[in-house]
Order: sequence, then structure tokens, then C-alpha cells
Amino acid sequence: MILVDTNILIDFLKNPTKEKESIFQENEIATCGVIFTELLQGSKNPKESEKLKIALECFEYLSFEKQDWLEISSLFAKLKKNGLTIPFQDGIIAYLAIKNDCQLWTMDNHFKLIQTVVPVLRLFYC
Repeated sequence: MILVDTNILIDFLKNPTKEKESIFQENEIATCGVIFTELLQGSKNPKESEKLKIALECFEYLSFEKQDWLEISSLFAKLKKNGLTIPFQDGIIAYLAIKNDCQLWTMDNHFKLIQTVVPVLRLFYC
């Protein structure tokens, strides 16, 4: 499974390519609440927002349980101990990718930094 970050979805919507389209078609794709929210907050109008909501429904949805929040705080503590401060939403996305054994498809360099401290985070490149 591939967890697709917001920047990949935005890039694909603006500049679809055959290569990226085949990745979406040939793999199990996941998203999460943070990515939903980031994408939808950038909607230009309610009509665009509705189209995005419908499109996002075709992806697997990764969610949290109470225990996950404790583990996310441990992830942030480990990163901080290693001198790395990252945006909260990136920590959540990284945690979900690790928890669900997903590759994370992103263009955000924060995740490469996270991977230096937490090598079990697997990044997807195309």
C-alpha cells in the first residue's frame, strides 16, 4: 500500500502524467484525515471541494486509535532528541505510514529527515 501525501495529489491534479496515473491504478492507495483536510482546505469553491471528496473516497482511509496518539508523541520525542523538529502534520503522516506498513509517496523533504532517525519509514519514489 502507498500512502499518498497532499503534495503528490495536488501535483497530479495540476499535471497528470501517464506514469503517475499508472501508479494510482496499479497500487492500493491510501490517505488519511490530515491529507483530506490539507487538500480540501485548498479548494477554490464548494463544487471543487465536492469533486475532491468524491475522488478521495476511492482511496483506503487510515485512521487512529487512542494508543496511536501516545506512540505519535514518542515519535516526536525521538525526533526532537535527535535534533529534528518537524511540522505536526508530517509527524502524523509518517506515523501512519509506519504503523500501516505503507510506503509514503511525497515530495516533502521533512520525510527524508524523519527517515534518518526512523529508518523503518519507507519512502516511495517514481
